Amino acid sequence: NIRVRDLFYNVPARRKFLKSESTELRNITQEFIRAALSHPDIEFRLTNNDKELYILPATILRKRIINIFGKNIDSKLLAIECNTEMLSISGFICTPNHAKKSHGEQYFFTNGRFMRHPLFHKAVMEAYSGIIATDALPSYFLYFKVNPESIDVNIHPTKTEIKFQHEWDCFTLIKAGIKE
Repeated sequence: NIRVRDLFYNVPARRKFLKSESTELRNITQEFIRAALSHPDIEFRLTNNDKELYILPATILRKRIINIFGKNIDSKLLAIECNTEMLSISGFICTPNHAKKSHGEQYFFTNGRFMRHPLFHKAVMEAYSGIIATDALPSYFLYFKVNPESIDVNIHPTKTEIKFQHEWDCFTLIKAGIKE
């Protein structure tokens, strides 16, 4: 259990760096969703000012995605599974008709850790090229398993960017797996 209350009560100087309450809650919720998606086998709850925002029971990945993003996403989820010695990809992509003009449902995880990867996002976008509008973004929940020795997680202060040893090979595999 993790409970945070009055985080800057004793350090008022830090309080001046906070954004609006709604912005801070949005940032917390975003981190909460990342943690919940990376571990669907663990129950998660998010409460703000005594109001339950999320109650996510331990479940399988597909149900976790549905519990977070709503029942409408269920019929649009397509399972993906690609395995090579270098990289294993599993998870879900969404049908082209679910593409949106805003960011929000694009998630990569490597060995259980959330990550951003502009090159891999480009691979996804190229796989959808010609079947969604150029200004639309597909939804995806992709999980990579790689040998930890073939990645470097220390290239960004927030540890959300990962350097892969064979990035272009991974790019090709991601693009081909989604197209298939």
